[in-house]
Amino acid sequence: MATFTSFLEAMKATESYSERSQFLAYILNCAKSGQVKLNAEDTAELSSLVFAEAERLIPVIPAIEKYVEKDEYINYAKHLFAILMLCYPSPTGIAEDKLENIKMLQAIIEKETFVENQIDEIFEKGNNSPANLERLFCMIIPLKDEYQKGLFFQGMLHYKENIPKMPEESCELISKYIASELERYLSVEPTEEVRANLEFACDVSKFFIDEKIAALLQKVLMLGFNNVSFFAAETLLFADFDVSTEVISVLARDLVYADNTYSMLKKLGKTHLFPSELATPEYLAKSNLVHWLTYPTELGGEPDAIEYLGKVKKKDVYYVFRYRSVSDTLSDELKGKWLIGWSSNDGGTFSNFDRYDDFVQKTPEKTLKYIKKKLL
Repeated sequence: MATFTSFLEAMKATESYSERSQFLAYILNCAKSGQVKLNAEDTAELSSLVFAEAERLIPVIPAIEKYVEKDEYINYAKHLFAILMLCYPSPTGIAEDKLENIKMLQAIIEKETFVENQIDEIFEKGNNSPANLERLFCMIIPLKDEYQKGLFFQGMLHYKENIPKMPEESCELISKYIASELERYLSVEPTEEVRANLEFACDVSKFFIDEKIAALLQKVLMLGFNNVSFFAAETLLFADFDVSTEVISVLARDLVYADNTYSMLKKLGKTHLFPSELATPEYLAKSNLVHWLTYPTELGGEPDAIEYLGKVKKKDVYYVFRYRSVSDTLSDELKGKWLIGWSSNDGGTFSNFDRYDDFVQKTPEKTLKYIKKKLL
Protein backbone atom coordinates (compact mmCIF):
# COMPACT_ATOMS: atom_id res chain seq x y z
CA MET A 1 0.00 0.00 0.00
CA ALA A 2 1.30 3.47 -0.94
CA THR A 3 2.27 5.67 2.02
CA PHE A 4 1.66 9.14 0.65
CA THR A 5 -1.62 8.79 -1.33
CA SER A 6 -3.78 11.09 0.83
CA PHE A 7 -0.84 13.44 1.34
CA LEU A 8 -0.36 13.83 -2.42
CA GLU A 9 -4.09 14.38 -2.92
CA ALA A 10 -3.91 17.25 -0.43
CA MET A 11 -0.90 18.63 -2.29
CA LYS A 12 -2.74 18.58 -5.63
CA ALA A 13 -5.66 20.44 -4.05
CA THR A 14 -3.57 23.58 -3.43
CA GLU A 15 -2.88 26.08 -6.19
CA SER A 16 0.18 27.42 -4.38
CA TYR A 17 3.34 25.98 -5.88
CA SER A 18 5.28 27.14 -2.86
CA GLU A 19 3.03 24.96 -0.70
CA ARG A 20 3.38 22.09 -3.18
CA SER A 21 7.15 22.32 -2.78
CA GLN A 22 6.70 22.11 1.00
CA PHE A 23 4.68 18.92 0.60
CA LEU A 24 7.42 17.37 -1.52
CA ALA A 25 10.13 18.58 0.88
CA TYR A 26 8.32 16.77 3.69
CA ILE A 27 8.28 13.52 1.70
CA LEU A 28 11.98 13.91 0.94
CA ASN A 29 12.79 14.52 4.60
CA CYS A 30 10.76 11.50 5.70
CA ALA A 31 12.56 9.25 3.20
CA LYS A 32 16.07 10.61 3.74
CA SER A 33 15.81 10.47 7.54
CA GLY A 34 14.70 6.85 7.41
CA GLN A 35 11.36 7.73 8.97
CA VAL A 36 9.66 6.15 5.95
CA LYS A 37 11.11 3.44 3.72
CA LEU A 38 9.68 3.61 0.20
CA ASN A 39 8.04 0.42 -0.99
CA ALA A 40 7.23 -0.52 -4.60
CA GLU A 41 3.82 1.17 -4.42
CA ASP A 42 5.40 4.39 -3.12
CA THR A 43 7.96 4.43 -5.91
CA ALA A 44 5.29 3.86 -8.54
CA GLU A 45 2.99 6.55 -7.16
CA LEU A 46 5.69 9.18 -6.67
CA SER A 47 7.38 8.59 -10.02
CA SER A 48 4.01 8.67 -11.77
CA LEU A 49 3.39 12.07 -10.19
CA VAL A 50 6.79 13.35 -11.33
CA PHE A 51 6.32 12.16 -14.93
CA ALA A 52 2.82 13.66 -15.19
CA GLU A 53 3.88 16.98 -13.65
CA ALA A 54 7.01 17.22 -15.80
CA GLU A 55 4.98 16.81 -18.98
CA ARG A 56 2.50 19.44 -17.77
CA LEU A 57 5.16 21.96 -16.73
CA ILE A 58 7.14 21.88 -20.00
CA PRO A 59 4.88 24.41 -21.79
CA VAL A 60 3.81 26.22 -18.61
CA ILE A 61 7.10 27.52 -17.18
CA PRO A 62 8.36 29.39 -20.29
CA ALA A 63 4.95 31.07 -20.69
CA ILE A 64 4.90 32.61 -17.19
CA GLU A 65 5.61 36.34 -17.45
CA LYS A 66 6.47 37.39 -13.88
CA TYR A 67 9.67 35.81 -12.65
CA VAL A 68 8.57 35.70 -9.02
CA GLU A 69 5.80 33.31 -10.06
CA LYS A 70 8.09 31.46 -12.48
CA ASP A 71 10.55 30.99 -9.59
CA GLU A 72 7.92 29.14 -7.55
CA TYR A 73 7.23 26.75 -10.43
CA ILE A 74 10.96 26.20 -10.95
CA ASN A 75 11.47 25.43 -7.26
CA TYR A 76 8.58 22.96 -7.45
CA ALA A 77 10.14 21.31 -10.49
CA LYS A 78 13.47 20.96 -8.64
CA HIS A 79 11.65 19.19 -5.82
CA LEU A 80 10.09 16.88 -8.39
CA PHE A 81 13.56 16.04 -9.70
CA ALA A 82 14.69 15.26 -6.13
CA ILE A 83 11.71 12.92 -5.68
CA LEU A 84 12.59 11.17 -8.94
CA MET A 85 16.20 10.70 -7.79
CA LEU A 86 14.78 9.10 -4.66
CA CYS A 87 12.76 6.67 -6.74
CA TYR A 88 15.40 6.09 -9.42
CA PRO A 89 18.98 6.63 -8.22
CA SER A 90 19.98 5.69 -11.79
CA PRO A 91 18.03 6.82 -14.87
CA THR A 92 18.41 3.40 -16.51
CA GLY A 93 15.08 2.21 -15.14
CA ILE A 94 13.10 5.15 -16.56
CA ALA A 95 11.16 4.71 -19.80
CA GLU A 96 12.74 6.59 -22.70
CA ASP A 97 9.78 8.90 -23.38
CA LYS A 98 9.50 9.81 -19.68
CA LEU A 99 13.24 10.45 -19.44
CA GLU A 100 13.09 12.68 -22.50
CA ASN A 101 10.46 14.86 -20.82
CA ILE A 102 12.57 15.10 -17.68
CA LYS A 103 15.58 16.18 -19.73
CA MET A 104 13.47 18.72 -21.60
CA LEU A 105 12.17 20.24 -18.36
CA GLN A 106 15.71 20.35 -16.95
CA ALA A 107 16.89 22.19 -20.06
CA ILE A 108 14.06 24.71 -19.73
CA ILE A 109 14.96 25.37 -16.11
CA GLU A 110 18.64 25.72 -16.96
CA LYS A 111 17.75 28.33 -19.57
CA GLU A 112 15.32 30.23 -17.33
CA THR A 113 17.71 30.37 -14.35
CA PHE A 114 20.65 31.88 -16.22
CA VAL A 115 21.08 34.63 -13.63
CA GLU A 116 21.18 32.21 -10.68
CA ASN A 117 23.51 29.88 -12.58
CA GLN A 118 25.99 32.66 -13.33
CA ILE A 119 25.87 33.85 -9.72
CA ASP A 120 26.65 30.32 -8.53
CA GLU A 121 29.49 30.10 -11.03
CA ILE A 122 31.04 33.34 -9.79
CA PHE A 123 30.50 33.21 -6.06
CA GLU A 124 30.26 29.51 -5.20
CA LYS A 125 32.88 28.18 -7.58
CA GLY A 126 35.16 31.18 -7.22
CA ASN A 127 35.21 32.22 -10.90
CA ASN A 128 34.97 35.84 -9.79
CA SER A 129 37.21 37.55 -12.31
CA PRO A 130 36.25 41.06 -13.52
CA ALA A 131 35.48 39.58 -16.96
CA ASN A 132 32.92 37.15 -15.49
CA LEU A 133 31.31 39.91 -13.46
CA GLU A 134 31.07 42.14 -16.54
CA ARG A 135 29.38 39.25 -18.33
CA LEU A 136 26.90 38.84 -15.46
CA PHE A 137 26.06 42.55 -15.41
CA CYS A 138 25.49 42.46 -19.18
CA MET A 139 22.87 39.78 -18.48
CA ILE A 140 21.19 41.57 -15.58
CA ILE A 141 21.11 45.23 -16.64
CA PRO A 142 18.73 44.78 -19.63
CA LEU A 143 16.24 42.73 -17.58
CA LYS A 144 12.84 44.37 -17.05
CA ASP A 145 11.65 42.07 -14.27
CA GLU A 146 12.62 43.65 -10.93
CA TYR A 147 12.43 40.39 -9.00
CA GLN A 148 14.81 38.70 -11.44
CA LYS A 149 17.20 41.67 -11.32
CA GLY A 150 17.19 41.48 -7.53
CA LEU A 151 18.44 37.90 -7.57
CA PHE A 152 21.95 39.34 -7.82
CA PHE A 153 21.69 40.93 -4.38
CA GLN A 154 20.05 37.83 -2.91
CA GLY A 155 22.87 35.72 -4.35
CA MET A 156 25.49 38.05 -2.92
CA LEU A 157 24.00 37.70 0.56
CA HIS A 158 23.85 33.92 0.16
CA TYR A 159 27.57 33.81 -0.66
CA LYS A 160 28.63 36.70 1.61
CA GLU A 161 31.34 34.57 3.26
CA ASN A 162 33.13 34.39 -0.09
CA ILE A 163 33.16 38.17 -0.66
CA PRO A 164 36.45 38.81 1.22
CA LYS A 165 38.20 36.39 -1.15
CA MET A 166 37.26 38.39 -4.25
CA PRO A 167 39.83 40.34 -6.31
CA GLU A 168 39.91 44.08 -5.60
CA GLU A 169 39.00 44.96 -9.19
CA SER A 170 35.93 42.69 -9.00
CA CYS A 171 34.87 44.38 -5.75
CA GLU A 172 35.19 47.78 -7.41
CA LEU A 173 32.93 46.62 -10.26
CA ILE A 174 30.32 45.40 -7.79
CA SER A 175 30.54 48.68 -5.86
CA LYS A 176 29.87 50.65 -9.05
CA TYR A 177 26.96 48.37 -9.93
CA ILE A 178 25.41 48.74 -6.46
CA ALA A 179 25.68 52.53 -6.70
CA SER A 180 24.04 52.54 -10.13
CA GLU A 181 21.18 50.35 -8.87
CA LEU A 182 20.65 52.52 -5.79
CA GLU A 183 20.43 55.55 -8.08
CA ARG A 184 17.94 53.74 -10.29
CA TYR A 185 15.80 52.63 -7.35
CA LEU A 186 15.66 56.21 -6.13
CA SER A 187 14.26 57.34 -9.47
CA VAL A 188 11.62 54.65 -10.18
CA GLU A 189 8.21 53.94 -8.69
CA PRO A 190 8.74 52.23 -5.30
CA THR A 191 6.77 49.08 -6.03
CA GLU A 192 6.82 46.17 -3.59
CA GLU A 193 9.53 44.44 -5.63
CA VAL A 194 11.64 47.61 -5.81
CA ARG A 195 11.40 48.01 -2.02
CA ALA A 196 12.40 44.37 -1.54
CA ASN A 197 15.40 44.82 -3.83
CA LEU A 198 16.36 48.03 -2.05
CA GLU A 199 16.38 46.11 1.23
CA PHE A 200 18.76 43.50 -0.21
CA ALA A 201 20.91 46.17 -1.87
CA CYS A 202 21.27 48.16 1.36
CA ASP A 203 22.28 45.00 3.20
CA VAL A 204 24.83 43.98 0.55
CA SER A 205 26.25 47.52 0.54
CA LYS A 206 27.97 46.93 3.88
CA PHE A 207 30.59 44.83 2.06
CA PHE A 208 31.32 47.48 -0.60
CA ILE A 209 30.46 50.82 0.98
CA ASP A 210 32.30 53.93 -0.14
CA GLU A 211 31.50 57.65 -0.07
CA LYS A 212 29.18 57.42 -3.07
CA ILE A 213 27.20 54.49 -1.74
CA ALA A 214 27.01 56.16 1.68
CA ALA A 215 25.56 59.33 0.13
CA LEU A 216 22.99 57.28 -1.77
CA LEU A 217 22.03 55.36 1.38
CA GLN A 218 21.34 58.68 3.12
CA LYS A 219 18.88 59.47 0.30
CA VAL A 220 17.36 56.00 0.66
CA LEU A 221 16.67 56.75 4.34
CA MET A 222 14.55 59.70 3.24
CA LEU A 223 12.16 57.36 1.40
CA GLY A 224 10.69 56.30 4.73
CA PHE A 225 10.36 52.54 4.14
CA ASN A 226 11.32 51.00 7.45
CA ASN A 227 12.29 47.60 6.03
CA VAL A 228 14.77 49.45 3.81
CA SER A 229 15.79 52.08 6.37
CA PHE A 230 16.86 49.46 8.91
CA PHE A 231 19.45 47.93 6.56
CA ALA A 232 20.56 51.31 5.20
CA ALA A 233 21.07 52.59 8.75
CA GLU A 234 22.86 49.42 9.81
CA THR A 235 25.25 49.59 6.85
CA LEU A 236 25.99 53.28 7.45
CA LEU A 237 26.51 52.96 11.20
CA PHE A 238 28.79 49.92 10.93
CA ALA A 239 30.92 51.89 8.46
CA ASP A 240 31.11 54.84 10.90
CA PHE A 241 28.78 57.11 8.92
CA ASP A 242 26.18 59.17 10.76
CA VAL A 243 22.48 58.35 10.84
CA SER A 244 20.04 60.95 12.14
CA THR A 245 18.27 60.43 15.46
CA GLU A 246 15.00 60.99 13.57
CA VAL A 247 15.60 57.84 11.51
CA ILE A 248 16.47 55.84 14.63
CA SER A 249 13.40 57.18 16.40
CA VAL A 250 11.10 56.06 13.58
CA LEU A 251 12.64 52.56 13.60
CA ALA A 252 12.37 52.44 17.40
CA ARG A 253 8.65 53.13 17.22
CA ASP A 254 8.08 50.37 14.67
CA LEU A 255 7.53 47.13 16.59
CA VAL A 256 8.84 45.08 13.68
CA TYR A 257 12.26 46.76 13.82
CA ALA A 258 12.61 48.23 17.33
CA ASP A 259 14.38 45.29 18.96
CA ASN A 260 16.67 44.70 15.97
CA THR A 261 17.54 48.40 15.95
CA TYR A 262 18.36 48.40 19.66
CA SER A 263 20.48 45.23 19.30
CA MET A 264 22.37 46.76 16.39
CA LEU A 265 23.06 49.96 18.34
CA LYS A 266 24.15 47.91 21.36
CA LYS A 267 26.81 46.16 19.27
CA LEU A 268 28.13 49.56 18.24
CA GLY A 269 27.96 51.10 21.71
CA LYS A 270 25.44 53.67 20.46
CA THR A 271 22.30 52.86 22.43
CA HIS A 272 22.14 56.53 23.40
CA LEU A 273 20.64 57.09 19.93
CA PHE A 274 17.63 54.92 20.88
CA PRO A 275 14.73 56.74 22.61
CA SER A 276 15.26 56.05 26.31
CA GLU A 277 11.53 55.76 27.03
CA LEU A 278 11.34 52.77 24.65
CA ALA A 279 14.49 51.00 25.82
CA THR A 280 12.58 48.82 28.29
CA PRO A 281 12.72 45.00 28.45
CA GLU A 282 8.95 44.74 27.98
CA TYR A 283 8.86 46.92 24.86
CA LEU A 284 11.87 45.23 23.27
CA ALA A 285 10.42 41.79 24.05
CA LYS A 286 7.14 42.85 22.42
CA SER A 287 9.08 43.99 19.36
CA ASN A 288 10.98 40.69 19.25
CA LEU A 289 7.71 38.74 19.27
CA VAL A 290 6.08 40.97 16.64
CA HIS A 291 9.12 40.62 14.37
CA TRP A 292 9.00 36.83 14.79
CA LEU A 293 5.28 36.75 13.97
CA THR A 294 5.88 38.55 10.66
CA TYR A 295 7.74 35.55 9.23
CA PRO A 296 5.76 33.79 6.46
CA THR A 297 5.82 30.56 8.47
CA GLU A 298 4.03 32.31 11.37
CA LEU A 299 1.44 35.08 10.78
CA GLY A 300 3.15 36.56 7.74
CA GLY A 301 2.54 40.04 9.12
CA GLU A 302 2.09 42.06 12.30
CA PRO A 303 -0.70 41.03 14.69
CA ASP A 304 -3.74 43.28 14.67
CA ALA A 305 -3.38 43.78 18.43
CA ILE A 306 -0.88 42.76 21.09
CA GLU A 307 -0.97 43.22 24.88
CA TYR A 308 1.59 42.61 27.61
CA LEU A 309 0.43 40.15 30.28
CA GLY A 310 3.48 40.10 32.54
CA LYS A 311 6.75 38.32 33.09
CA VAL A 312 7.64 34.96 34.62
CA LYS A 313 10.96 33.33 35.46
CA LYS A 314 11.90 29.79 34.45
CA LYS A 315 15.67 29.53 33.96
CA ASP A 316 15.30 32.81 32.07
CA VAL A 317 12.86 35.70 32.30
CA TYR A 318 9.95 35.37 29.85
CA TYR A 319 7.79 38.31 28.83
CA VAL A 320 4.34 36.98 28.03
CA PHE A 321 1.85 38.58 25.63
CA ARG A 322 -1.51 37.94 24.08
CA TYR A 323 -2.17 38.93 20.48
CA ARG A 324 -4.81 38.47 17.83
CA SER A 325 -4.83 38.38 14.06
CA VAL A 326 -6.98 37.43 11.08
CA SER A 327 -4.00 36.13 9.11
CA ASP A 328 -4.72 33.44 6.54
CA THR A 329 -2.01 31.32 8.17
CA LEU A 330 -4.38 30.79 11.10
CA SER A 331 -7.28 28.34 11.13
CA ASP A 332 -10.79 29.77 11.24
CA GLU A 333 -11.01 28.74 14.90
CA LEU A 334 -8.01 30.94 15.76
CA LYS A 335 -8.67 33.98 13.59
CA GLY A 336 -9.52 37.04 15.67
CA LYS A 337 -8.99 35.17 18.94
CA TRP A 338 -6.49 36.16 21.61
CA LEU A 339 -3.43 33.91 21.32
CA ILE A 340 -0.40 33.52 23.60
CA GLY A 341 3.22 34.34 22.73
CA TRP A 342 6.39 35.14 24.63
CA SER A 343 9.94 36.42 24.35
CA SER A 344 12.93 35.85 26.64
CA ASN A 345 16.20 37.68 27.17
CA ASP A 346 18.18 35.00 25.34
CA GLY A 347 16.06 35.29 22.20
CA GLY A 348 13.65 32.48 23.07
CA THR A 349 10.73 33.97 21.20
CA PHE A 350 7.86 31.67 20.31
CA SER A 351 4.14 31.02 20.07
CA ASN A 352 2.21 27.78 19.70
CA PHE A 353 -0.87 29.79 18.71
CA ASP A 354 -2.55 28.61 21.91
CA ARG A 355 -5.82 30.35 22.69
CA TYR A 356 -5.59 32.71 25.65
CA ASP A 357 -9.12 31.77 26.79
CA ASP A 358 -7.93 28.21 27.45
CA PHE A 359 -5.45 29.46 30.06
CA VAL A 360 -7.41 32.17 31.88
CA GLN A 361 -7.60 31.67 35.65
CA LYS A 362 -9.31 33.67 38.39
CA THR A 363 -6.60 36.33 38.56
CA PRO A 364 -3.98 37.66 36.11
CA GLU A 365 -1.25 36.33 38.42
CA LYS A 366 -2.71 32.81 38.38
CA THR A 367 -3.12 33.03 34.60
CA LEU A 368 0.59 33.78 34.21
CA LYS A 369 1.54 30.92 36.53
CA TYR A 370 -0.67 28.54 34.55
CA ILE A 371 0.87 29.67 31.25
CA LYS A 372 4.34 29.16 32.75
CA LYS A 373 3.46 25.66 33.92
CA LYS A 374 1.78 24.52 30.71
CA LEU A 375 3.66 26.34 27.92
CA LEU A 376 7.13 27.44 29.03
